Amino acid sequence: MQQATKCPVCGSVTETSSNFGMNTVFYECPTCGRFELRGYNALSKCDRNHLSSYLFYHRFKSDDYTEYRYHTNLEKETCDQYRAEFEQGNNTHGHPVHMDEDIVNSWFPRSFAEKVDDILLRIFQLTPHMGQQIHLSYEEMLSLFFIDRKERDMVLSSKTYGQWCDREEDDCINETQFILEFLNNSGYIDFNWGIKGSVGQNLFVRLLPSGYSRVDEIQKNTSYGRSALVAMKFGSDTIPLRESIRKGITDAGYIAIFIDEVQHNDFITPELLKHIRDSKFVVVDLTHQNNGAYFEEGYAMGLGKQVIQLCNEDTHLHFDVAQKNTIMWKEEADIPERLTNRIKATID
Repeated sequence: MQQATKCPVCGSVTETSSNFGMNTVFYECPTCGRFELRGYNALSKCDRNHLSSYLFYHRFKSDDYTEYRYHTNLEKETCDQYRAEFEQGNNTHGHPVHMDEDIVNSWFPRSFAEKVDDILLRIFQLTPHMGQQIHLSYEEMLSLFFIDRKERDMVLSSKTYGQWCDREEDDCINETQFILEFLNNSGYIDFNWGIKGSVGQNLFVRLLPSGYSRVDEIQKNTSYGRSALVAMKFGSDTIPLRESIRKGITDAGYIAIFIDEVQHNDFITPELLKHIRDSKFVVVDLTHQNNGAYFEEGYAMGLGKQVIQLCNEDTHLHFDVAQKNTIMWKEEADIPERLTNRIKATID
């Protein structure tokens, strides 16, 4: 049975349902979207300020059940199992998308400039029609502008849930105002504050022509961002390979994009090509002679993208790509360090 409570990530009033036998709580939050937390200390290792923005920027809306997707801290292997069952018609568990501390922290922008670009892109994505204002609740506003809503209380000796304390609302508003004024003075947006209600200050914001032009530059700039699409065979038999590649990319400071983990409303091919265009580089594993992987590599190379090629040493590569410098691996455990080093040598 669902009941209303506060979201443990952003503080919004949200609907929850619990499964005490599995120690699971499922949330349908208007700010963070659909997500699940398992374990009594599910948030203890994750930076909550990072997590609130991560979920807002990647949220699966509560009113969109097309693919039954939701974020979860379930083990990656379990997510893969549930996803395979879903694709075979069993939606008992829905389509979980794995998240953990490394994924969230590697996504979080490292500089003010990156935050500005991400904010403009997100406003653009949330705007139904050009020139329209969008309305943001207080909690959405904090997540959009990467405002810390919590801070560590170092007086407390415990390193568990209780050490996170809420910041004063006025401090959060002042920080938001600082960013808003910068974006406004740069000609990117205009904004006005809504009437302050019982749940906090709300905001109206709109992209200006210069903001749309900046969004165009960001989208066209192939060097922007830290995402890297991974082309490979997907399946239960390739889970160790997938996670080794993910670790290698993450350790290099980038975000691994697997198309089966991405929320999308389009046919898979256009969405896939879009992610190739938006990626800073592409990683391709050709161990299984997957035709799709060959296609994706060719498309990326045609765009002038850097492509890092991997293959099991026992696999015979097609002659068209056999001459390319390839990371030949014997065991999946060989991949992370070698892939990280290759990325740092050729991309950074």
